[in-house]
Amino acid sequence: MNDSTLKVNKTYSKTQVEAVGLVPKKAEKISSQIFIKNDKVYFFEDLKNNKLRLFSIINERSFFL
Repeated sequence: MNDSTLKVNKTYSKTQVEAVGLVPKKAEKISSQIFIKNDKVYFFEDLKNNKLRLFSIINERSFFL
């Protein structure tokens, strides 16, 4: 699996997310789990069954505005 195969509104384990090279990023005031790779920021909802649901992908420049 590579990062281009991640689909919005699908669920993944944290291991799967990290296996494609996404790096966790600490963020204050945001309840989502955030991962960064290259110039993209991936937002995941933390589900109760140890899964993450990808709900948004944005450009890194937009995230840090």
